[in-house]
Amino acid sequence: MSKPSNAPLWVFVPNILVPEMALERLSANSRAQSFAGLPAGLLQTMARNAAPEYQNADGLDRIEAWLMRYLDSQAQAKFDQYPAWAMLEMPNLDADAAQVTPFTRFWSTVGCLEIERDGVRFTPPEVLQVGRADLDAFWNVVIPLLQQHGWTFNTPAGFHSLLSNPTPVPMEQASPWSVQGIRLTDYLPMNHECSDWRRMWLNLQVELHNAEFNKAREAKGLKPLNALWFWGGGEAWQTDVALPRVKSVSEDGVFDAVKMTDGADEAVNRFVFWTQLLSQLGTGTDVKPDHVYCVNFQGWGGNIGVFKLLESEVLQPMRLAGLAFNWVLLGNNGWKTLKSNWMNRFKFWQNKPDWALLGEPEMQEGPSEEDLQAAWQQGQRDQDSIQAEWEGR
Repeated sequence: MSKPSNAPLWVFVPNILVPEMALERLSANSRAQSFAGLPAGLLQTMARNAAPEYQNADGLDRIEAWLMRYLDSQAQAKFDQYPAWAMLEMPNLDADAAQVTPFTRFWSTVGCLEIERDGVRFTPPEVLQVGRADLDAFWNVVIPLLQQHGWTFNTPAGFHSLLSNPTPVPMEQASPWSVQGIRLTDYLPMNHECSDWRRMWLNLQVELHNAEFNKAREAKGLKPLNALWFWGGGEAWQTDVALPRVKSVSEDGVFDAVKMTDGADEAVNRFVFWTQLLSQLGTGTDVKPDHVYCVNFQGWGGNIGVFKLLESEVLQPMRLAGLAFNWVLLGNNGWKTLKSNWMNRFKFWQNKPDWALLGEPEMQEGPSEEDLQAAWQQGQRDQDSIQAEWEGR
């Protein structure tokens, strides 16, 4: 995804794409009725754009995947699957990001880890009820073990903290929002270079499991804070664009998105998470930031009143000012990008929207039951090996 130099504005509409198979079953009249209420600006753009390529999030959280491609439009960052968010250029700490030793910096996230048959479920702190007392008790348990193994803090200890270690730990790990469903044995690297980290991490699990503050949480019916999730390590990389500034568009108005809220759509909250987290790093650029307007649309069948406000408060002023902007239409597993510019507006004779633009391709079939069973058995063998290592056998 290349960044259009003439389009510093983005309009994100979550939950708007529907399965292609369902869309194909609808007649033209049914489609028009089903999608009634879309803003005029979007309908015009759908009529005057060629079908865009569907961008798959490739197993990542959708906003994480989009933001990675936005910041690294030329795909210079090196990683196999999980982005090296902890290794993004940090002018406040690094004189030269290119000299940062790979795999020496990781984000660490406080949370609750639950092991299920088809993978782990990690609940980040934003979803849990975590007060200052419990957070302090968590770090009182964890910090001594971290220090014993050479880890230091680059940011204050909180929900998400940046840690570094002079000894590389060569592992790629998923972010808290992209981790769901992976196996614990996939998360725990089995190579020799990571053996010290692995033992430390397992000891952390034991100490947190036995901690009094967690026993008190469970007695109250709350999930324990039983894990410190390491993620975002890899090769150092840089970006030449600034983090976008995010605004939330709801029926209540247009506001700066600076805090995650229960009433906001998941996409808005994800944007808040990523921009606040990465703003701690800085990007080393004086480029003026783009603006992202994220619409609080809960999906078809819900309230579409937000589109009226979007048209009057955002789209019309953009058009009057002659501004080019991009629509990002989000589905469950990816997105499509439509461009609104002067060239497309000249195509005034094209006013019939192409409803196919709202279709999202079907996901490829997942693993079979046999595959899951084989993976589970392999995971058990790996788990036995991990247990034996932890016990010193």
